[in-house]
Amino acid sequence: MKSLLWILLLVLNVAAAASLSAPTLDMLVADVLSGDDGPRQARARQLLPIRGPDAAWKMLPLLDDPSPAVSFTAMRILEDVIHETGFRGGMEEQARVANAVFALVVPSASDRQKEAGLRLLPYVASEAHPLDVLAALLREEAWREPARACLEHVHTRNALGALCQGLGAADDPFKMALLRSIATFEPGGEAAGLMPLLETGSPAVQAAALRALARTGDPALTPHARRICAGVSPESAFDAWDGWLRLADAMAARGGCWEPAMRTYREILETAPHTLIQGGAIAGLGRYGDAAGVPVIAQVLAREGGAVLEPAAMEAFRSLAGREARLALAALYPEAGTTMKVALLGLFGDQYAPEYAGLLAEGAHHEDAGIRSAARGALERTASPEAVEVFRAILEEAYVQGQEWNPELEDALGQLRSLARKLRQAGDGNGAGRAWLVVYRSAREDTVRREALDGIRANPVPEAFDVVLDLLAAGDLDSLPADAMVGIAQNAIASGRAEEGRKLMDEIMVKLTTSEAVNAAVGVMRGRGPNPGFARAIGAVTRWHFVGPFPWNISEGFSPVFIGEPDISLDGAYTVGEKALHWQAAESADAGGLFDLFGVIGTVEQSVAFAYARIETAEGGPAKILAGSDDGLRVWVNGAVVLENDVDRGYALDQDSADVTLQAGVNTLLAQITQRAGGWAFGLRLTRPDGAPFPFTLVP
Repeated sequence: MKSLLWILLLVLNVAAAASLSAPTLDMLVADVLSGDDGPRQARARQLLPIRGPDAAWKMLPLLDDPSPAVSFTAMRILEDVIHETGFRGGMEEQARVANAVFALVVPSASDRQKEAGLRLLPYVASEAHPLDVLAALLREEAWREPARACLEHVHTRNALGALCQGLGAADDPFKMALLRSIATFEPGGEAAGLMPLLETGSPAVQAAALRALARTGDPALTPHARRICAGVSPESAFDAWDGWLRLADAMAARGGCWEPAMRTYREILETAPHTLIQGGAIAGLGRYGDAAGVPVIAQVLAREGGAVLEPAAMEAFRSLAGREARLALAALYPEAGTTMKVALLGLFGDQYAPEYAGLLAEGAHHEDAGIRSAARGALERTASPEAVEVFRAILEEAYVQGQEWNPELEDALGQLRSLARKLRQAGDGNGAGRAWLVVYRSAREDTVRREALDGIRANPVPEAFDVVLDLLAAGDLDSLPADAMVGIAQNAIASGRAEEGRKLMDEIMVKLTTSEAVNAAVGVMRGRGPNPGFARAIGAVTRWHFVGPFPWNISEGFSPVFIGEPDISLDGAYTVGEKALHWQAAESADAGGLFDLFGVIGTVEQSVAFAYARIETAEGGPAKILAGSDDGLRVWVNGAVVLENDVDRGYALDQDSADVTLQAGVNTLLAQITQRAGGWAFGLRLTRPDGAPFPFTLVP
């Protein structure tokens, strides 16, 4: 019953709400005038902004309301109208809102309205709006400062013109304020009107005028700048020197004035009384200059109190580019103080180049702990293989000297681990492998050693051979995967340790008993070129007789007979159309025994080919056929089908397997490989049931 009553009440409320018409503009204005009536004011704040220009005009007189609640709400609604029309309104609506705001600063407007208008004008004024009304306010003592700030924020060409126009009637303090605002604008034709102030104004005004004109980058201003800075009072000195510095920056940036700009920076460094200005000149020498600026900056740093400029110098040095600059910085390093050395080492690490390698290595062994730490941290960031040797020397030296393991050595080991990861990310597998090798030899914790072994597995290098021998002696060779061991052994052979490398390969081969291990090892060996010997060692049949192609329909599968299979004769000939097909021998040099049938048979589609081989075994017994093909495959052993897979696929090692029994003596192998479309390939190997290669010889 209660639920029915609630539903009835809800329906009645909805009906009542529907019967009420939407509030009119005047009703919403009345809500604003309600003052402290929170719900009504909230409704007005929510609904009036979407009424656009009409609401804006209605708010203007409310700004003068004696009730703070009313005037405050009116101001907020004006702001919301500006935002709403700027975001969603059309050009006409935006123009009407702008007109409403401009109406707030006309001569007849109240003080409250003018104050609100000057705050809101920067949000509505465009390049098209004339600003004479603001120029007039610049001449009124009470309104000139808010008008100046408003024009600076409006930041249009008309605003710049109004500011320049205001200079004529302004006293010196306000002229300086106007000139500071003018200095924020891109220079234009108005600049010519400021030139007389460089000569006729008071020293303070001249300084402000120089700053306002600096962005022109006009070299002709340099004599004025020199004169003004020489005669300026302490109170206006910063404006003057900042103006000269800004002039140098603009000259350097505009082009065609590079040498005068560099001379200006050097002159400012010699004569400016403010370290902030000197720092700006140093930054300019770095941002726009070249290696010639390095000794100039170094001389400034060597002066009494010059250390305070080291941060600016480092900013400049980081901006320099090119080999000459790097050589100049490297030459500066030995003469630098300790704090500067530390900062330079950081730069050398962040912007590593061969010119810095020796200094970083030297710093890593420095007697000063701060320099050592900075150099080692920099080396870590370089992602440079040369850094690996530095850390190796640090850790080995500690071991040879019998040093106790300490936090500094722990830090060095951690930095080397980080370097190893960075080298790997940079694609330098050789450098990463050497880094992990040093980590492995130096680690004190099992977790770190395991991490290092993972790194060695992923990045095998010849130097890691001794680690593998250690694992072999400890009976722990299984901790390294086959591909890593093969890579290490092959690297050892290539680097002159052939006997040891082949011994390790013998140890590895007996462990290649799974398709996964064999596939990984084959991947490594393929990367080193042809290797039929390795293929034979894993049981691959590397010599077959082939015949084909025979036209074939995919829907027929393996049902058609093409060559009287499985009874075949290598002397047989088969007619396909007008062409006679004969058996031809082919050998694979691939490390996995792969045959590319495009090269053997030809590039065709919708075809089959056959491969035939004879093998001889000393003893018969159980064995496994492991084969891969692109596309389908059927295999006979001694005339009996042992494997059949009519499939559309790409080749991979050991895709199919079958248990077979080989007889002592000669055994025959026949394979039928289908070709649908795309690639065409085949490979087969023989193993014992445990995965070890089944020994056999090929019969011609």
